[in-house]
Amino acid sequence: MENREIDNVGDFFVNKKKDLTLEDKWDKLFESWIAKVEKENMMLNLFELKLWLESAEYFFSSEYLDSIIFKYQTPNMRNYTFYMSLFVKIANKILRQLKELDFKKDKHLLNFEEFIVDKILEKAGLSSYPSLTDLNRPESWFYSFRIFLQNIKTLSNELLKNDSTSNRSFDSLKKLYHRELLSSSILISLLNGKFIPQLDKIFQKDIANIISSIKDKDLKKYIGILYILSFRTLKINNFIELNIKKSRDTSIVIPLILSLKRNVDYIDKFYQSKLKRLFNKNKIYSSEADNIENIFNSFILEYKKIFDKEFMLYFEKDDEKTNRRTLLINIVNISYMAIRELIENISKLFQPNFEGSNIFENYLSRKSRADNIKKKLVNLHTKINDYLTGKGPITPSDIFFELNLFIETDLNFLLYKDWNEFLNHYNNLQKSDFTPEFKHNLNAFHSFITKILKELVNRKN
Repeated sequence: MENREIDNVGDFFVNKKKDLTLEDKWDKLFESWIAKVEKENMMLNLFELKLWLESAEYFFSSEYLDSIIFKYQTPNMRNYTFYMSLFVKIANKILRQLKELDFKKDKHLLNFEEFIVDKILEKAGLSSYPSLTDLNRPESWFYSFRIFLQNIKTLSNELLKNDSTSNRSFDSLKKLYHRELLSSSILISLLNGKFIPQLDKIFQKDIANIISSIKDKDLKKYIGILYILSFRTLKINNFIELNIKKSRDTSIVIPLILSLKRNVDYIDKFYQSKLKRLFNKNKIYSSEADNIENIFNSFILEYKKIFDKEFMLYFEKDDEKTNRRTLLINIVNISYMAIRELIENISKLFQPNFEGSNIFENYLSRKSRADNIKKKLVNLHTKINDYLTGKGPITPSDIFFELNLFIETDLNFLLYKDWNEFLNHYNNLQKSDFTPEFKHNLNAFHSFITKILKELVNRKN
């Protein structure tokens, strides 16, 4: 935008097409606001604001979360205290980013509602009321929404003083929040923006070269979108990790994990509805159709570790052995591995020599990880074999020490089916509690590890 004084916002469009609608004009103003955020080097703040606003929506409407929290409760017995307290934390995060991004209004960035009111008054032939905007113009873009959030936080904290929170109370809070949110045109535009160029830039030169090298226009478009979705998911993962490290109460990352789940679902649906069909149709890449199918199946199976198991364990109140912070770090590790490997494998389809280490720090390929896992499983297999055959002074405690060490450092790198079966065998060993059943279960576990080692030899990485 040119740096010039404009007394009337309508003058900003003087050189534009005369038939622009008010919505088109608002889009121009919104884009100018985004440009100002970028100029101030605050795009990361904008991404975080958008992330928290979206996470709040997923939090409010997540049947998946409801199924975990209220697993054994009938609707009339549900207590929404946890939901209410988590909303307060989300509101704090949104408020912090609103304050960071809340530029004072200038003559270029007038409130769109006021602009519409001025136009309606002009068309109606009424006299101008200069005091109208003076009385109603807030001092900043987000003034009204910030005041609302601060007030509803106070109200929520008062409700939390009760022994329980009803569904009706929480539902009323959601309605109040959404009613106020809908009055903020700039926030609604931010939420509605599926792809915002300044937010969704891909800075990695190697990835940009791959996209530009694709000749087929549709394939170039879809691969570009896939990369955007993948790197966006990676950024969400970064924010989850950051909040785990900084927050004393780890529950604040729950809305972010719901956002992670939604974005993984987007990637899967995008592949199933667009990319899969295109790969099958494109003669150049039709031979890779089975390969890309395997890539996405592996990607989704990795996230099943998170959403079918790990995340659910976070809410197991009776499991005193579960360290919730460690469990969340485990989720971060699984997600990092899955999304980075997806990016690497997709890139290899177009550049066979591409390596994930080109763009990711401390990156290990699945082949390298498989080699490391094989060595550790061989040691574990040998120790169990020595115990079962009576070689050396090995005790059940020694076996559990090795198992716990493997679970802590390497379990994530097994495929989903192996990971799940490994945990089942481990749970059986724990339940046997050094009774005669322990040796029987250990024999079954020994056979399972033998099978994995054979598969690692034959598995193509």
